[in-house]
Formats: sequence, structure tokens, C-alpha cells
Amino acid sequence: MDILKIRIVDISDTGYEINETIKVSDLQPIDVESLPIEVIQLNGIIKKTGKNFLFHGKISGTYNHICDRCLDNMQYRLEKEMLWLFERGLLNEYLNPVEHCSRGIDEKYRKGKEKFDELAEKRVFQGDDIDLTPYIWEELVLDMPYKFLCSEDCAGLCPVCGTNLNHEKCSCKIDVQNDTTPLSNTKLSELLQGINLNLKEE
Repeated sequence: MDILKIRIVDISDTGYEINETIKVSDLQPIDVESLPIEVIQLNGIIKKTGKNFLFHGKISGTYNHICDRCLDNMQYRLEKEMLWLFERGLLNEYLNPVEHCSRGIDEKYRKGKEKFDELAEKRVFQGDDIDLTPYIWEELVLDMPYKFLCSEDCAGLCPVCGTNLNHEKCSCKIDVQNDTTPLSNTKLSELLQGINLNLKEE
């Protein structure tokens, strides 16, 4: 994506600012499954740091999905801050040990480097551009919940009649300790079949 491909020559001494509203479909790699998020807001700045570049930014957006427990539509808010150190190639002078310096200075440098490395995730760039596109996509994938829940205490569906127990109670009797109730009841089956059909159509 061109707006996320930053030319090195455009990064001034005061940095290069990015404030963009981006369609996630424009970030999506070819032959990769889409994500349940349509638009994100990216704000940040990239600055020179020696021969490297430091990007400090924030992604915000909303995942739209169904609750995995009660099947209601739900939203999950994404607010992710990034601190990336872009280095040319695999190694650079900053990451290599300092040579020809006293033990005290070397130890001070090592501790400062370790602290910096804990905060800044390293990224590699080549050529005359820094492309943020694959790294933004990676963050969206990694920060998507493994399981979507409308709330931590979501009551889910009744395994007998399929009633959403967050909205109403049912009269079904369920032995929670020794539940042998079949899950193939009519209403719940219809709900699950509907979901499967929608997935196949997509």
C-alpha cells in the first residue's frame, strides 16, 4: 500500500508523520483469509536514529464478529501502540557490540541497549523505502481475539432449546453436574446450520 510505503528521503530531521484511515482489505496479502475488521486508524511518526529509523505509532479500529458463546453480534475494540526499530539489513552498528571502549562505558552501553531492545521491536528494511504494510497486517492478525465473547460472563445458549440466556430465561431443566442432554435439538441445530450456510456462501 503506497501510503504506508515511506521513502527514506522524505523523513526529515523532525520526522515523518502518518495520520491515515485505512481499509484493511488494502493491507490483506493475496490468498490470505480476511479479518473481521473493515477500517483502522493509524497515527504515528517515524524518525531517524543514527543509521536506523524508529517508528512510534498507534492502531485503532473495531473487530465485528458474533459471540462464540451466544451468537449475538458483538464488537471488540482494538487500541494497539507500536514501537518499531527499522534497521537496514540484518545487523547494524547499534546492535553490534561496541568496540574499543572501557569496561565501564561498555557496561553502560550494554544495559542501555538491552532496555531499548525490550521496548522497541526490531524490523528490517532494504532499499530506499520502509513499508509498514506487512507489519500493520501482522499486528491486526496477532491482536485479534482467539475467542470472541460479548462479555466475560456471557450465559450463552440453552443446550436444550437454544434460548439466548443473556436476554431471557427458559424452563428447560438441565443437570449441570451430570448433563447428558443431547445438543441436536431443533432450535439450536437450526442456528448452527444457518451459521454453516453463511460460512459456505462467503
